[in-house]
Amino acid sequence: MSSLVQKPTVVSLFAGCGGLDVGFKELDYDLIYACDNDPAAVAVYKKNIDERAYVRDVTSDEFHAEMKALGSCDIILGGFPCQGFSKAGPKKHDDIRNLLYLEMHSAVNRLKPKLFLAENVDGLSQNFKGAYLEAIVKDFKDIGYRVEYRLFDSVGFGVPQHRRRIYFIGIRDDLLFDNFKWPEFTHLSQSRNGEAAIADLGDLFSQERQTLLPARTIRDSIGDLIQLNSKIADHRVTYAWNDAWSSIFAKIGPGQKLCNVRHSPTSVYTWNIPEYFGHINDTERCILETIGKNRRHKKYGSIPNGNPLSIEVIKELSGIKSVTRHIDSLLAKGYLKDVDGKFDLKGAMFCSGLYKRPDWDTPSSTVLTNFHNPRYFLHPEENRPFSLRECARLQGFPDDFLFTFGSSERELVDGYRLVGNAVSPPVGRAFAKAIFKYLSKEVKIEAGISRTFSRREVERV
Repeated sequence: MSSLVQKPTVVSLFAGCGGLDVGFKELDYDLIYACDNDPAAVAVYKKNIDERAYVRDVTSDEFHAEMKALGSCDIILGGFPCQGFSKAGPKKHDDIRNLLYLEMHSAVNRLKPKLFLAENVDGLSQNFKGAYLEAIVKDFKDIGYRVEYRLFDSVGFGVPQHRRRIYFIGIRDDLLFDNFKWPEFTHLSQSRNGEAAIADLGDLFSQERQTLLPARTIRDSIGDLIQLNSKIADHRVTYAWNDAWSSIFAKIGPGQKLCNVRHSPTSVYTWNIPEYFGHINDTERCILETIGKNRRHKKYGSIPNGNPLSIEVIKELSGIKSVTRHIDSLLAKGYLKDVDGKFDLKGAMFCSGLYKRPDWDTPSSTVLTNFHNPRYFLHPEENRPFSLRECARLQGFPDDFLFTFGSSERELVDGYRLVGNAVSPPVGRAFAKAIFKYLSKEVKIEAGISRTFSRREVERV
């Protein structure tokens, strides 16, 4: 191999604000083109990563012409949109966003990179019986790429957040895939509820635990940012919430959430916050708790998230002989709902709960686009949502990565959305290192790029 390795060129599609690209910039790859259809995302990308970023619809003639003009590149990155696969929203088989990977497929076919890296939510493997996962692998195989995928949790790369995503690596058939080494975890990652069934997608839990550092926690990441401070970039919140919610905030402790539909020590029930949800008497409380404790028992039905109970069952379980008038009262107060003549709890409707307040000393749950709204997530200690800078840190963005450039509320909300949609930068950094090591060992990058890496730089990666 030559003593010099040319600077690899990168095209980034569906780039968002650049979470996946940060590590490639840090390792001085040549980011020759990036695009996204979101103007706010492109503006942030241009300010923080590279000016060669464009607002583009990847289905447009303009985008296709630009791909033709580029001619070639070494690497294509693509976090193609995942909303059609995500667990957090509706799953639509015909969601047009589910097919946008075909535009990445078209770009790969045209530019013939040595390697591509794609990212998507882990729901891609679970929804629609894995049909899209199989299609993606087959479609790229048909144009000359061997594709493998792994399921990684960002917490394993030192990110103080559980964020499970599938990462695809595709390597051109004339190159050796076996010499590519997937990034390895540096920090402990533990399986959580519902995760064991898909652990076989990759090396999510297989690395030797004794060699790994403890998982980073929320406190590790944002413990110095408790008080909001305008002098810290993006360390502000929207304040777009109802003042009456303060009575709810005050009742949610660390590790708890507002949730009626799961009987658990982590659940705070709406009837325990009469200041907001309305007062009840002791008999009504007994009825609500009886339903809460028994609604998930299989003997009362097969609905996965819980079953409404009949008046007869409520009488039997509660020991209250005359429950009808109390049930009528609870229906009127909004604590119960009538489901075909049976009764179930109402309020904090979805099973994961509302107003979730995490523990300081655990990794965060997945940072979502709605972290600005305290109805969904509360700060571990303060009665407010996470600030935008706190969300950025939980994702692993450096503090000099800026999401707002003024004081507008719209820009702030956009920033939360961009952070919530991003790939965790430390994960992108791990892939940037792994890809560079692969290219430096196996591929002689074509001449024509002015800047080169020295052998010492290669060995440092």
